[in-house]
Amino acid sequence: MLPANVRAALDALLDGVSRNDLAQRAMAISERYRAGGASKAVIHDRMDALAYAVVRMPATYAAVGEALERTALHAPGLAPTSILDLGAGPGTATFAAREVWPSITHATEIETNAAFRALAGELRAVGLPYVAVETRAGDAATMSVPPKSADIVVASYLLVELSENQAQKLVLSALESCRDALVLVEPGTSAGFARLRAARTALIASGARVIAPCPGEMACPMSGTDWCHFSVRLARSRDHKLVKGADVPFEDERFAYLVVTRTLDVQPTAARVLTEPAVERGDVTLKVCTPSGLAVERVPRRDKTGYKQARKLAWGDNR
Repeated sequence: MLPANVRAALDALLDGVSRNDLAQRAMAISERYRAGGASKAVIHDRMDALAYAVVRMPATYAAVGEALERTALHAPGLAPTSILDLGAGPGTATFAAREVWPSITHATEIETNAAFRALAGELRAVGLPYVAVETRAGDAATMSVPPKSADIVVASYLLVELSENQAQKLVLSALESCRDALVLVEPGTSAGFARLRAARTALIASGARVIAPCPGEMACPMSGTDWCHFSVRLARSRDHKLVKGADVPFEDERFAYLVVTRTLDVQPTAARVLTEPAVERGDVTLKVCTPSGLAVERVPRRDKTGYKQARKLAWGDNR
């Protein structure tokens, strides 16, 4: 869920706004997203931007926040003071990064959509009072950004909106722009993973090391119709449920991510849990990605120590 001060700022902006109007606009955004299109493409004015902030911003925030938390876990010495957010939307990644690293005092947000830029300004007036933010109007896929311009560079839910050629150029440019870590987050779909997989190959060839989620720089072992993605659960606000016509008080956001560096000391994991652990006939079954490839581990109940540890593991955890 969004930070309390950001939620309060959004609630204030929604005061007096027709929920019926928001619901109609939110439907178009959700349909576009589920179809694999760019949800930002249907943002034309302030009301569209507000609808996006209600139905999509919390999920994006949760996914980006999860990726950043795992970045901090595997690079414990990282204490960034600046962030560059490519395709920033309403500033979601900057809010998430500030929650993970209060050391951040400067942010640069690049966003082509004027309605998003305006909403981001209104939200951060309350949500980021101690961060100096520079907003640039432009297309993140084509804008020139100076090398080493920020400690952390984030591109979230952006690559899937680009052509393969544009996506590859952007990630290589973004790698040059970061001093410490590049964080890429995409929808947890086969298309989102395909973009990240291609980005991973290009970035490793350019000298980057993987911080997460992969346990190294080996060739990606995923094949066929399988793809690497994770899930984060978030509570729905009252407006979220109302606008989406939903009764369930939570939603699960499926996402894929990749974090790389050229400069940081990385603490790699021995293996990553790739799906929800299964408990069958008293045993715990884990599908994991290891430096040697994909593996299935079965931990029997009779292995009391191993079984206790395995029962605590969740989708996306280190093994």
